[in-house]
Amino acid sequence: MGILFALLAALSWTVAAYGFRHLGGVLSPLQLNFWKGLLACIGLLAIIMATGQWVSIPTELWRPLLLSGFIGITLGDTFIFSALNRIGERTTLSIAESAAPLFAILLGMLWLAEFLTLWQWLGAALIIPALIWVLEPKAPSHRSNPWLGMGFALGAALCQALGMVFMREVFLAVDMPSVQAAFLRLAAGIAAIPLIIAIQRHPFWPRLDPRQWVILGISTLVGTLLAIWFQQLAVKRLEAGVVQTLIATCAIMAFSIDRIRGHKASEKAWLGMGVALVGVGLIALTQ
Repeated sequence: MGILFALLAALSWTVAAYGFRHLGGVLSPLQLNFWKGLLACIGLLAIIMATGQWVSIPTELWRPLLLSGFIGITLGDTFIFSALNRIGERTTLSIAESAAPLFAILLGMLWLAEFLTLWQWLGAALIIPALIWVLEPKAPSHRSNPWLGMGFALGAALCQALGMVFMREVFLAVDMPSVQAAFLRLAAGIAAIPLIIAIQRHPFWPRLDPRQWVILGISTLVGTLLAIWFQQLAVKRLEAGVVQTLIATCAIMAFSIDRIRGHKASEKAWLGMGVALVGVGLIALTQ
C-alpha cells in the first residue's frame, strides 16, 4: 500500500500544479504557499475532529517534525512555486522530482542508516542522465530568469528530501496517524510565512476573483490536502528514499499530460522519460 500512496501523492501534485501555475501571476510564491496551506490545514483539522485520530508526541520528536514542515514546505514549496513561475511545470517537476530522490537516498543513509540495494542504486543512477535528456536546454528568450528557476527547482529538491527524512525519523519513533502527521507538518510549514511576508512588506491578503478562488480551492484540495496525506501514508510504510523516488513520477506524469495537451517532444525526450521510468521502477520494485 505504501507504493500506491506514494504514486497517488505524485498524481495529486502533478494535476494540481497546473492549477497553481494559473495563480502565479496574481499571488506571490509566499502568498500561494500560505493560503493553500491554511485551507488544507482547515480541511485536515476537520477530518481529525470527525475521526478522533490523534496521539501524544514525545517532546524530543517535535524538533524533526517542525523542521520537516519548515524546510520541506515553507522553503521547499516556495522554491517550487518560484521555479514554476520562471521555467514552467514540466521543467520544474523534471528537475525537482528527479533530483529529490538522490538527495533523499543519501540523506536517508547518513541520517537514518537506510541503505539501498545494488538495483536501487542503479535505478537512481539512471535518473540523472534522463533528467538532462528530458530538459533539452533551449534558447531561454521566452522564459524569465531560467537559470534562477533551475536553481530554485534544485533547492526545492533538497528541501523536499530533508523534509521527507525528518518525517521518516518521526514515524520510526511513534505510531502517529497519517492525518495528524499531515496536519502538524503542514501547520509547521506555514506558521512562519506571515512573518516573512511582513518583513518583506509584501501584500498578505489575496486579491482573487471568484474563478481564481475556485482554482485555488480545487488545487489545494487535490495538490495539498490529499497530496500531503497520501505522502504521510507512504512515509509511514516505506523508506524515505523510496517514497521520494516514487513521488518523482510527477515528472513522468507531467510529461504525459503535456502530450495529451498537444505539446510535442523529441525522441531524446521520450528516451529520457523511458530511462527515468526504468530507474524509478528498479528502485520501487526491489522493495
